[in-house]
Amino acid sequence: MAPKSCFTEQVHYLPDAPEAFGTMITRAKAAPPQSRSTDLAPSPTAQTAERCHSYDPTVAISDKSMKILWALSGGCCAICRTELVIPREVEKDDHSVIGEMAHIHPQSPGGPRGNAPFTGNRDHHSNLVLLCGNHHKVVDDQENGWPVERMKKLKADHEAWVTDTLTRQPLSMSVDPSGPDPKTIEFYLVRSGTELWALISSACSFLPSYSEENRTDEEVEQLLVLLDELRDWLELGDTLETLIEQRNARKRMDTILEECANSGYFLYSRKIKMRVAGGTDPIPMTWWQAEVRAVPVEHFFKLVEERLKQRNDESGCSS
Repeated sequence: MAPKSCFTEQVHYLPDAPEAFGTMITRAKAAPPQSRSTDLAPSPTAQTAERCHSYDPTVAISDKSMKILWALSGGCCAICRTELVIPREVEKDDHSVIGEMAHIHPQSPGGPRGNAPFTGNRDHHSNLVLLCGNHHKVVDDQENGWPVERMKKLKADHEAWVTDTLTRQPLSMSVDPSGPDPKTIEFYLVRSGTELWALISSACSFLPSYSEENRTDEEVEQLLVLLDELRDWLELGDTLETLIEQRNARKRMDTILEECANSGYFLYSRKIKMRVAGGTDPIPMTWWQAEVRAVPVEHFFKLVEERLKQRNDESGCSS
């Protein structure tokens, strides 16, 4: 069998029997000569040759460029971030690859974005963007909406996102060892909206706790609404810049304390110095956590009685 030509449509096989050559030669001599005409349409072979001239199949994306592109892209489409390898569902099957490598500057000058000047290896990974099949078709069909500069920015932004995602460490929060031990920090009764606002506005996170003992569902739900509002105020704290806004916030804190009391709760609070580590910043960050404990009023009065009794006992002993 003769070797294949560079054109996929033209594959020659030599006859195995020598007699076949004699038959073919006899038929060729007996056939009338064919006339040539310049008006004839190009043959399939000529059309294939023209395509081969614009796209050289011997110049393909190297394995190295493929591996680098897939690694830099995290195996995800640069536009929709879809994972481009679909795991198999059955053990006998193989995984499915739905990723495609789109050229920023086209492989052939007549391709999408082919009018932009370019020198270099068009199949180098620096000229490729990893996309899903849908978005590959979009960027090539809609080349005016996806010019070279936008494609370059897409590639750079996506690969930066992949690097940032891979290097980012999981966030973790723990007690800052430079601060006091939380076991030694007591909860104090919040006596005014000013105190409550000072706590909320200076904290980074909010940790509430409460007791449902001897409380109706309605009373507990009212308390939870108020605690959720305190969390919302914490997130708004940095945005209240004017004096009137801060004054209104303190007044609202007074109202929250009153409504908590009407639901049968007093609020106690403390602030803990925490440390947040992880993310892209190698240096841990100080993080103040506001802890608010809703205590049933009867527990408060019981605690007051115990404190008064303890003081009386101490004063009796000293006398």
